[in-house]
Amino acid sequence: MLELSWAVQKIVSVATGIEDVFVYANSAQIKVQIAPIEIFVEMSAHKIKDQDELFANMKAKISEWKQKNYFKQPVNLTLIPMQWKMEIGI
Repeated sequence: MLELSWAVQKIVSVATGIEDVFVYANSAQIKVQIAPIEIFVEMSAHKIKDQDELFANMKAKISEWKQKNYFKQPVNLTLIPMQWKMEIGI
């Protein structure tokens, strides 16, 4: 999971052109018929020029990483454009 998280962080950073991308990963402690690994990419909608192109790019790079690293577990990818307003360091 840690290796996948680092890889996804780099892939999303390159695909979006945003250096300070961060990744949260969680692996269930109890696993019964576990679903594939879920990757959620949330980013400001106004930073997405072409949603389909961005999604296809991330999908291709994750698939490429999986093949190179013999990572067999299925991965679900979700891109979530966000309309948020935030203030940091109040």
